[in-house]
Amino acid sequence: MSTPTMEAVAIKPAIDPPAVPKPPRRWWLAALAAVITLAAAYAAWEYFGTPAAPVTPTVEIRRGDVRQTISATGKVQAVTTVQVGTQVSGTVSELHADFNSRVKAGQIIARLDPSQIDAQLKQSKASLAAAEANVASSQNMANSQQAGVLSAKANLDRVDAVVLEAERAYQNTLRLVKEGVTPARQAQTDEAIRLQSLAQKAQAAAQYAQAVAQAESAKSQLEQAKAQATQARAAVEVAAVNLDRTIIRAPIDGVVISRNVDVGQTVAASLQAPTLFLIANDLTKMQVLADIDEADVGQLSPESAVTFTVDAFPRETFPGHISQIRLAPTVVQNVVTYTAVVEVANPKLQLKPGMTATITATVNERKNVLLVPNAAFRAKAPSRGSTLWQIAPDGQLQPIKVKVGLSDGVSTELLESPFKEGDRIATSTTAQGTSGDQKKQATGTFPGAAPAAPRGRRF
Repeated sequence: MSTPTMEAVAIKPAIDPPAVPKPPRRWWLAALAAVITLAAAYAAWEYFGTPAAPVTPTVEIRRGDVRQTISATGKVQAVTTVQVGTQVSGTVSELHADFNSRVKAGQIIARLDPSQIDAQLKQSKASLAAAEANVASSQNMANSQQAGVLSAKANLDRVDAVVLEAERAYQNTLRLVKEGVTPARQAQTDEAIRLQSLAQKAQAAAQYAQAVAQAESAKSQLEQAKAQATQARAAVEVAAVNLDRTIIRAPIDGVVISRNVDVGQTVAASLQAPTLFLIANDLTKMQVLADIDEADVGQLSPESAVTFTVDAFPRETFPGHISQIRLAPTVVQNVVTYTAVVEVANPKLQLKPGMTATITATVNERKNVLLVPNAAFRAKAPSRGSTLWQIAPDGQLQPIKVKVGLSDGVSTELLESPFKEGDRIATSTTAQGTSGDQKKQATGTFPGAAPAAPRGRRF
């Protein structure tokens, strides 16, 4: 006996109709082929079809201000910067100032170890005492020798008197001998006395000369002793000055920009004093040392308006004025520049020493003049006798000679021309001649230029 389930399975093939096979779906292939055909046809039309007539771009002549400027770079620094060094050698024992410290003139900012120089001072003082004692001894010797000179001079004067007396006695005796009053032997005795007195005089003269020479020698020794004392006194003063120089003081009021030593470091002063500190006098007054190219320095003057920017404040422009154009040239790799000193106020202390400044100096300026964009000049940069191109009613470009003035690199002043404010002229990127050659479409855009229509050909 079969179950209902088995019977249903057995009779199902007899009840369901046989399946009919479905045709393949290839309609999307036909659609793709149609799209490709249309794209190819459009491309062929774009490439081989007649291009659309180009529209010449134009710019408008306007009124405005034009400035001729010079650009340069330079370094920001304080107006007065002092390098503090030392004239004596030694070891740094104390530091009383650091970076950014504010100091006053005369303030102690460092000390060197004074022990060696103090010993030299004591030695110099001892040498001075010895020299002064030698001066006193030489003075006594000179006084003694001067007394000897006086004694020798007195003895010489006495002998002179004896010689005179002996001479008178001898002459008197000769007269008496001639008169027969005195015997001739007495004359001989008086002559011997006279000769003896002359010998004594010669001896006294020699003694006097010797005393004078000794006195002069003593005087010279005194002068030498005094010179030695002066030298010793100078050595004491030098040692005292060197001892005072172990104390490093600030020479000016200002701010310490740089400190180059530490405690315990040895500094050696030789032909060039080592730099211990760098002090800027007043950071509210700064200056920029600008390097001006030799081709531009002739246009620059103290009356030129100057502005500059620094990377630290790119959105802020700092005004300044030229205080000096230095005559000394700087040559680096055959490039000659001159230094222009630009003074600037720094009340907010924004500018720091060493910053790089990008400087713009206005050397000439015109206000409310006719301006044409430089794109309107065709063959060359703006110069006197340049040509502008005006679109004629027939669409051709007509050349117009004009006289130009200042240019700032973007716009140029028109001095003499038939144009007025609001006139439109062709830009320099339009390469159309007056002979009717095919126009070439402009590829650039400029301020005031009318947009050009898209070209027909795209390949």
